[in-house]
Amino acid sequence: MAAGSVMNWGSTRTARNMLTFDPEGLTGAQRDGDACVVCHKRWPRPRVRVGRLPDDSPVLACTDCAEALLPAPKATVVAFPSR
Repeated sequence: MAAGSVMNWGSTRTARNMLTFDPEGLTGAQRDGDACVVCHKRWPRPRVRVGRLPDDSPVLACTDCAEALLPAPKATVVAFPSR
């Protein structure tokens, strides 16, 4: 998997700037959206857009791989009540 830019996540955990993938590192099925860009799985067909090609074609991942690409949520810090 080759990526050309850094993904910038918004407050709703959606990518504002999608990763740009180098099509040379992908199979034809991955370039066409018929296989997951990470694990190459073809069924069920990948549905989560995780990036784009230089021509703005979408790059897709299966649900499991897309979840792995999401950044971990920030921990919520709660103060102890004062006495």
